[in-house]
Amino acid sequence: MQLRQLSWSVWRMLIYSMIFGIGMSFFDVLFSFYLISMDFGIEMAGILSTTARVAGLVVGIPAGMVIDRIGARRTLIISVIAYVAALVLVLHAPTAVWLIVFQFVAGSAWSIVATATVPLLISVTNHALQTTVIGLNEAAVSAISLVGSIVAGILPSMLATMMDVDLQSAPAYRGALFIGAAIVLMAVIPVARALTPAPQSNAPGPTGDTRTADDYPTRTTWQLVQYALASMTLGFGGGLFLPFQSLFFRTEFGLSDAMVGSIVAFNGISLGIGALVMGRLVGQRDLRTWGTIARMMGAPAMLLMAVPILPVAFVGYCVRGFAVGASVSTNDVLVMRLAGPRQRGLMSSIMTVLWSSGWAIAAIASGFLQKSYGFGPILVVGSLAYVVSGLAIWYFERE
Repeated sequence: MQLRQLSWSVWRMLIYSMIFGIGMSFFDVLFSFYLISMDFGIEMAGILSTTARVAGLVVGIPAGMVIDRIGARRTLIISVIAYVAALVLVLHAPTAVWLIVFQFVAGSAWSIVATATVPLLISVTNHALQTTVIGLNEAAVSAISLVGSIVAGILPSMLATMMDVDLQSAPAYRGALFIGAAIVLMAVIPVARALTPAPQSNAPGPTGDTRTADDYPTRTTWQLVQYALASMTLGFGGGLFLPFQSLFFRTEFGLSDAMVGSIVAFNGISLGIGALVMGRLVGQRDLRTWGTIARMMGAPAMLLMAVPILPVAFVGYCVRGFAVGASVSTNDVLVMRLAGPRQRGLMSSIMTVLWSSGWAIAAIASGFLQKSYGFGPILVVGSLAYVVSGLAIWYFERE
């Protein structure tokens, strides 16, 4: 019944997210393999991941100002196009220096995309359905990314056969990543026309909230920063592992590209299930408590991944995805609601900046530490990051 209440503008945003997600799944699976095929060390994956997040730090606050000035939809379209152009440049970078430069441009564009997406989705969704829609959005992206990850794992070998090159060669990976970039570009099609904003009040939701934009208090910058601290620690936990997830399963368990793609796909499904279940069951009820519990679930999951038995590590990997999906779907709505309609662009930009800072620090450190210590200590520190992130939700995000 809730699905029938969704407007066509919401469905268009969901379609946008699915197309964007399937394109990005190619990069999630293959980009680290591409770097290795170009004779860059594992530390380069950390450097590039950090470069992208440092770019987020630089453009994060200005992105919020741009969104407030020209609108989230227009900002989203421009930044997606810029992001695809930057990805093409990354795949043509002649040297490591240019690779870092182009990655900085790509990271800047991606950060603006991330900053604009949640406020735009919230703006077209009725107040009572926001948690459900955020969860549905994560689930839809994860479901379609399952297809993308599986195809991404298989595609390089198919292209290698067509091009008569080695199965793990740079041309094969580059060709597959070009296809992923083209799919990302197609994501602008559903949002090319104007979206219809949804009324945020006048119809009481489950919480009976009938406030208008003028009824929300103006938050100080320090309050907004406090609301975003959970995003910073989440970014730290993700930056330690996610840029290297494909390499983890290849090096620790000797899996093929196709098997790695399938495992990454199952993780995406877990993330989507977490978002959908939490959005459906929690609804408007106590987002702070459930967000805290879900975020902390990531800690034991990361520790399971340190067990050198593939089925155990796989379970931990998927539970981590479930925990992140469940906590993000509740936390994003809670934070946007705390900020209020007039400060959502600024709130989203601060979240992007702090999330990027956490990711940047973790990724570059992880890339170098793995050379000496492997993945074990990384996973332990990552589990602590999820605990701290959950505590930040509980302590700072009080309505």
